[in-house]
Amino acid sequence: MDLARYADLFRTESREHLAEIDAALLALEKDGDIAGVTVLFRSTHTIKGMAASMGYRAVEQISHALETLLDAMRSGARGVDANVIALLFDGSDALAQAVEDAVAGRSESSNNVDALVQRLASAVEPITKRSGREPNRRPSGTHRAIASDSNESIFPDANVEKPSAPALAASLPQELQRLDTTGSTPDRTLASPVKNIEVKLSPDAALKGVRALIVLAKLEALGSVRSMEPAQHTWNDDRFDGTMNLALETAADDAKIEAGIRSAGDVARVTIKSNATRRVERETLRHVRIDLRRLDTLLDLVGELVITRDRLIRAADMLPEASGIRGNGEGGSADRTNPGRGLASVVHDTARLVSALQEEVLRTRMVPVGQVFDRFPRLVRDLARDLGKEVTFVMEGREIELDRSLLDAIGDPIVHLLRNAIDHGVETAEARRNKSKTGSGKLVLRAARDRAAVLVQVEDDGGGIDRDAVLARAKAEGIVDADITSLTDEGLLKVLSRAGFSTAAAVTAVSGRGVGIDVVASRVRALGGALEMTSVRGQGTTFTLRLPVTLAIVRALLVRVGNETYALPSAHVLEALEYEADSLLSLRGQETVTLRDDVIPLLRLRPRFGLPSIDDEGTHLVLVEASGRRTALQVDSLIGQQDVVVKPYDAVQDAENLFTGATILGDGTPALIVDL
Repeated sequence: MDLARYADLFRTESREHLAEIDAALLALEKDGDIAGVTVLFRSTHTIKGMAASMGYRAVEQISHALETLLDAMRSGARGVDANVIALLFDGSDALAQAVEDAVAGRSESSNNVDALVQRLASAVEPITKRSGREPNRRPSGTHRAIASDSNESIFPDANVEKPSAPALAASLPQELQRLDTTGSTPDRTLASPVKNIEVKLSPDAALKGVRALIVLAKLEALGSVRSMEPAQHTWNDDRFDGTMNLALETAADDAKIEAGIRSAGDVARVTIKSNATRRVERETLRHVRIDLRRLDTLLDLVGELVITRDRLIRAADMLPEASGIRGNGEGGSADRTNPGRGLASVVHDTARLVSALQEEVLRTRMVPVGQVFDRFPRLVRDLARDLGKEVTFVMEGREIELDRSLLDAIGDPIVHLLRNAIDHGVETAEARRNKSKTGSGKLVLRAARDRAAVLVQVEDDGGGIDRDAVLARAKAEGIVDADITSLTDEGLLKVLSRAGFSTAAAVTAVSGRGVGIDVVASRVRALGGALEMTSVRGQGTTFTLRLPVTLAIVRALLVRVGNETYALPSAHVLEALEYEADSLLSLRGQETVTLRDDVIPLLRLRPRFGLPSIDDEGTHLVLVEASGRRTALQVDSLIGQQDVVVKPYDAVQDAENLFTGATILGDGTPALIVDL
């Protein structure tokens, strides 16, 4: 059996345990709660067991050394202090790197591993010499016996040589290769009773799927496995909890069966029932791990299907009498006397099913933002220590879901904003106390829903942005007019977002909080979102990333401007109405329209897109809201709403950023998606 195919699963599970280790270390450092050592020990212990099964020597060595130190801390023989916590952080970093190197096939420097192992061992040696015992060492060849509901693992003794991957594979009999995906085996003629067997693996067993295969092989040596639940092909699922129910036709007695199963290792409980007729009911597995590339391919196919659906609807509606059936929702049988009506009915039923499929596919890509947020507490902790600042980090809205592709893309912008907040926003403890603030600054990373968008905010209670300094430098560089006396939040963000903007006051050549804001703004715009900012001098600053829920398929209002069709994201559209000339006003040189006693700025898209103006008669207005402001867009005509598949859009070099993407309409023509 080739264990290399489990490498990605090993990396995924190891990353989850490493995230738990970092979280527990941060809690231990903050609260000094010794109970967190148990979590650290359990996660490290699990990684060690998985690494041993996979044959990853460096990972096993580092995790074993960490486990030894944690065992001493757990027993109270080693106290918790700043030095040992710093050492554990170093060990966690090295363990994470070793996992990545092992899966990638890179050889870790033995000198680096040995040096770290020696540092970890040195933290335990004084205890060992005083107590005359070696921590975490048990008689050779034994296992720890635990109750079935215990949280501790059943693993072989740490000093027993672990079987290599080839040895583990060789322990499986040849019959295992003949098992099919349903879990059935070749039939045997045995006049033996059938026994129902329930096997429960240890909760912390490493690579439960591999261990289950070994249990199956042991049972195959004793008789014929007639059925198994769950099926064998689900054992590699991350939701497989290690519980198996098997029907074994065998002449062996119960003691021999149990001994054979337990010899597979990591078995917590074995229950054998003879002549049992009741089948044990188990909850159906509801989650599976899916390669993201497969989801991307599936999403592309659904996108093409949506385009084809719209073309089919247009073609059906053009048939005689077909439009009368549009949207009836009855889904009846085809009308033999009127082919147009029958076709339209089938087409719109198909459209309904495609829409349902589209929604489900999009939901498969939605993941909680906590998967990205969870790596930031460690970053904040390390940077705050490096800068000598006290920072309390709070995360909110971790359960908010976002498209996986978006989630991967926003990681770097958030890192940049967090670093800026700590470096340029939060003051030192002494400076804060001089301003009658608490010594520890507060940094909040928040996710929240806002209609069809997701807001990700980075908020601090630091000193805010020095607008006067930014304005003075902006005037010196000719970015703003000399008669400007103050900058609004929007104007301030525009200045800070200019590439290369700097002030003489900044040691890093980028003053205030302008470091890298241009990079953040560009990345967010490329994702179809917007960057917003509010800042109050002396009170703090908040950056807001306004992001679409998904990048794949969006609802849009199609409008005509000149000879071209453009798409306006429906999430920003409030209403559409006919243009009335008597509603036009001019305030301070800005064209506005009055709508129900509200005065709203008017933006004519024809001149904005470089097209000649036309008579206003017969045109329409689309009232949109973006970045907290409402604007009336004048368009030539309205076409209608539909789902559009967002395609990448590469603008001409040095062109204005007017569009966020492109799409293909139902008639096969392209359309640009306007960046509102």
